[in-house]
Amino acid sequence: MQSRVLAFLCAALWLPAPGFAAEVLDRIAVTVDKQVIAESDVILYLRVAAFLDRKPVDLSGPAKRSAAAALVDRYLILQEAEDSHFVPLTADDGGALLKQVKAQYPGEAAYQAALKEYRIGERDLSKDLLAGERALRFTDLRFRPEVQISDQELSAAYDKYAADWRASHPGPPPSLEDSRSDLEKLLTDRRATEALDQWLVTARQERRVEYREAAFQ
Repeated sequence: MQSRVLAFLCAALWLPAPGFAAEVLDRIAVTVDKQVIAESDVILYLRVAAFLDRKPVDLSGPAKRSAAAALVDRYLILQEAEDSHFVPLTADDGGALLKQVKAQYPGEAAYQAALKEYRIGERDLSKDLLAGERALRFTDLRFRPEVQISDQELSAAYDKYAADWRASHPGPPPSLEDSRSDLEKLLTDRRATEALDQWLVTARQERRVEYREAAFQ
């Protein structure tokens, strides 16, 4: 009799509560050396992204695989930021980011309803926003200062801009001097992104990144 009771209790401990099967039956999606990114991390990332874009949540295999790759890249960037002693964001920064998101809703009730609809908590949202913002600020600090735009590149970019303008506008395009600031920013952003992509290729090769295909079915 005692053994049957013990067996029943053991079995009950493994039964997921209604509505919480995904959290209980979590799986490893990808590992970066010894760092584990769980399937629940991937799903939360997709839910937050959909919430911010106000789009339906896509939990298909390809979507989860793409999200896992994005989380790997963000982890590598944040590790580099930590190794470089980059100053972390503060609670005030997190509050400011949440305030920007809340401003898109007519009131607190609508905002909370949206969180509930996408099945995310404000703490999860804040954590994701802070991680993304920290990665963005670090990459700007790390790669943008290295970018140098030559006069030839600027001139070529203006020629293309002017040609596109003439194809869709009746009047003459703004002058090169009037367009310089916008073109320099555009070219700098592009070159910084290219530098980041090249760095990530090397960083992935230097780390042991393993995807668990069962998590992306």
